[in-house]
Amino acid sequence: MLIEHGLIRDVDFTGAVPPEYATVTDFGAEAWLLPGLVDAHVHLCWDASTDAVAHVTNGDPGTILDTARTAAATALRTGVTTVRDLGDRDYLALALRDQVPPSRRPEVIAAGPPITTRGGHCHFLGGEAEGADALLAALRERTERGCGVVKVMADGGSMTPGSSPLHQQDGPADLRLIAEEAHRLGLSAVAHVHAADAIGDVIDAGFDTIEHFTFMTPDGAGLSLRQLEVAGGTCAMTVARWCT
Repeated sequence: MLIEHGLIRDVDFTGAVPPEYATVTDFGAEAWLLPGLVDAHVHLCWDASTDAVAHVTNGDPGTILDTARTAAATALRTGVTTVRDLGDRDYLALALRDQVPPSRRPEVIAAGPPITTRGGHCHFLGGEAEGADALLAALRERTERGCGVVKVMADGGSMTPGSSPLHQQDGPADLRLIAEEAHRLGLSAVAHVHAADAIGDVIDAGFDTIEHFTFMTPDGAGLSLRQLEVAGGTCAMTVARWCT
């Protein structure tokens, strides 16, 4: 394998002689080379305690940054070389990216605090925004701070008191606004969504990837005919857009 400036330039199975300028490393006949793995949904700032919400909400920025640094190092040791952080507090995933050398962390593609309604799912992370003006301002802020993706809580979640995965938080117009403006700014648009009704609106709005996708209804998981028709195509679209 020929690597130049961190990029794989060629793979030759015929035993060809390497270029004269190359530094040759021979790992032996039994060695395997594994490409870097990608984890497309992480939260580096969250710990694995029984009260992760309290940790990420009440911890001081230095403590939360230490948690993120440890999580990133763990990911790198297990072969994950790129992570997509889909929800931090105070843009600390970006701070980690800027403070820790690339050799000690994966590549971090961060969303910053997820955009949510007032009191909505994960509001304690600082991403509350409602109405067109506030949503546009939130998207501009993420662009200016260097986020690579924008995430919106299209419905609620079980980790937030008073929130429910069955309750849609953003209507079709706001979802379209978020997706269109994110694309105009060069960001990909990610939606947290569980509720079956909200999934259809997210698809129609043109989001790039859908997280969770559980089709929850008051009676359990369920698909309408329309959602069933688009679900397969949307899953393929999600994989294709993320991988490219």
